Amino acid sequence: LFFFQQGPSSFLPCCPMWRSLQKAAATRERNVFSARSAAVTFSGKHSNVKRFSSLKPSFVVNTSLFFHHDRYNVNSVGRASKIACRALSLSSSSSGVFVGNDSPDVACQLDYFMSLQFAGIATALVNDLYQTNGIQTLHFLPTCPPGREPSRVRSFQNTNPSTLATFGSIEQNIFVPTLYDDPSLEVTAVAAMFRRSPLCVASRRPLKEGDVIGCHEDTVHLMKRIFHRQTVVASPRGSKNTDLLNGTYNGIQAYTTTEIPALRRFMKEKGWNHEDLVATPLEGATGGATDGGTAAQEDIRLGYSQMLFLPDECLSHHDRREASRAFLDATFRGWDMAIRNPEEAIRAVSEAQRMLGLDDEANDHWHPSGDFRREMLHSCCDHVKETFGGDR
Repeated sequence: LFFFQQGPSSFLPCCPMWRSLQKAAATRERNVFSARSAAVTFSGKHSNVKRFSSLKPSFVVNTSLFFHHDRYNVNSVGRASKIACRALSLSSSSSGVFVGNDSPDVACQLDYFMSLQFAGIATALVNDLYQTNGIQTLHFLPTCPPGREPSRVRSFQNTNPSTLATFGSIEQNIFVPTLYDDPSLEVTAVAAMFRRSPLCVASRRPLKEGDVIGCHEDTVHLMKRIFHRQTVVASPRGSKNTDLLNGTYNGIQAYTTTEIPALRRFMKEKGWNHEDLVATPLEGATGGATDGGTAAQEDIRLGYSQMLFLPDECLSHHDRREASRAFLDATFRGWDMAIRNPEEAIRAVSEAQRMLGLDDEANDHWHPSGDFRREMLHSCCDHVKETFGGDR
């Protein structure tokens, strides 16, 4: 990812290479969300603040927390892109439509359930870091079907134009083709939490020709390109661990950070040898090694994982950019706290889940044990630290 410079101390990480994919947008219909959404409002004002007077007078931000060009420059991409952050929220609007000053300051669409994958955001929320940065209202959009994040972000921003910034999170291997197919979405990637994708295929034995792999609907095309000798089908996201253990599928799309450690524990509880579980990472593998030597012999590069993107208009105005950076700064510091104090981060995620009450589709991706939570958090934090270290 690159930086986009807009004068001194006005850096925001973004991807101009992807912006080149965009074309002039046709007239877009405004979508009204009927699903449940959530928002949390903070009260109180802080000293040493700067008001965004031209767009939203109620929005205040601590100017001492802004990014500066001597710290964030083109040689330190990792520091700014190390966190693909997600915002949180509580309280509610059944329609997802706001009027006038009731619109949230910042909104966000996550691409996965609230979990330890978002420990930095949960920690920032519980420790009032967003409030300290002057964000009075964070709006958390409803759980989203895989791959629909860009359209949801665009629809929300169109419907709520006074919202200063609407963030979305997504995998780079989903974001790029989605934007290529529909440039009218007019969104730009600005940050990433993971430098490389933890995407893998989990199976109880090495995959054979004709085996069926279940994956999320937005990843079917990618998996078909990689696994030539297997049958790849779209499968329910929430029940995939159970589907693998029950033999519904021979393999499933998984994350090395999440489903793999959970599956090992589930297998052990069933009296199975958990060491039989096969996790085939995709990032960095050579096509052909994944399916017995039949895929195209080329390196597999999925790119950044847990990317954060914004509608283009959120980057075009000074006040919107500063609001975005206030949000990013709070989340970066939340991840720093999570890395330094993992037990507190685990508790923060549990509290965020309780506060938000968003649909987790009764998913079976997590094991209830404390050692699982610690392993998952440690793995996610390693990815975050690798982004910073690797991109420097």
